[in-house]
Amino acid sequence: MRVIALFTLLLLTGCSSLSLDNPIGMLDTNMLDTAPQSDQDVRYPEWGHAPQPAPVSVAVPAVATPIQRPQRQASASGYSSLEQFLMQNGIDYEVMPGNHIMVKLKHTMQFATGSAQLSSDSAYWLNIMSQFLSRERGIDIVIEGHTDNTGTTTLNDGLSVRRAQSVKDTLVRNNVARNAIFTRGYGESIPACTNSTTQGRACNRRVELLLIVSNN
Repeated sequence: MRVIALFTLLLLTGCSSLSLDNPIGMLDTNMLDTAPQSDQDVRYPEWGHAPQPAPVSVAVPAVATPIQRPQRQASASGYSSLEQFLMQNGIDYEVMPGNHIMVKLKHTMQFATGSAQLSSDSAYWLNIMSQFLSRERGIDIVIEGHTDNTGTTTLNDGLSVRRAQSVKDTLVRNNVARNAIFTRGYGESIPACTNSTTQGRACNRRVELLLIVSNN
């Protein structure tokens, strides 16, 4: 009986203390607003401000468009202007067979024996060609160097390359696009004339030009 009375006294004392220090009717209502509402709120103490995952922007790949390859047809306007220029300046040429229009000039540039320096006449003629080629961006220029059979084959191979390069350098100085010029050296392997005579050897010390009209 004494135990029951003691327990009742302690219970009443606790309730009295609660009602005096923090009456139930005076609880802060904000506590209910800010209290954790879910497991996520418990994990992130700043209630109501749990970190949100950053939006992921997914780049939609562009639809690949098939590359339209140009038809292998030469530019009519490019060839027409080239043909007109050659005719006006009395420059003989021949059109080579192939899928592109390739014009080989019959006029060649001449050199002294063992030299890669253009003759004065050839330099003058090349300057005239440069004036046209510097304006025509749709024409590629292939420069082919040759020699006579004087000297060793190894020497002539290198000499033919230097002759072709000399012509290229002249064209570039006259504002012809460098990336449109290609050089080749054939040494003494493709003579245009006989090497048995002085005139024949002079004929073989040459550089030839092949003009290729670009496709549309």
